[in-house]
Amino acid sequence: SLMTLNLKRNDEISKQGQILLLQLVNNISSITATLHSNHTLKSLSLEILDADEDIQRHIGEATQINTLHASNPEAAGQEKVIQTQLNSGRRAELAALQGIDHSVHSEIDPLHLPEVLSLV
Repeated sequence: SLMTLNLKRNDEISKQGQILLLQLVNNISSITATLHSNHTLKSLSLEILDADEDIQRHIGEATQINTLHASNPEAAGQEKVIQTQLNSGRRAELAALQGIDHSVHSEIDPLHLPEVLSLV
């Protein structure tokens, strides 16, 4: 599994490219997408002149979760759901960055609500 990605000296990575890297480690488009994001990448090194600080911060937070749950990628996925999907403020910020304009809460089948809440 890919654990380190070094993209230093790639000054031509556009903002859209940075968003794609964020989606790699934490795709906020749905709970399923978050659970299927990369949970093994622990280091994503970028040196971009026009780097978006918010995107970089969220990439760092996602890779930090991966590092904390290095031996259990499933737990990393669950932690990302808790920290980003179930936190309305963070979800709104990530959704705006990733161009997502729908609520994740509409995806939750009420029958699955106890299972979702058990993650918390």
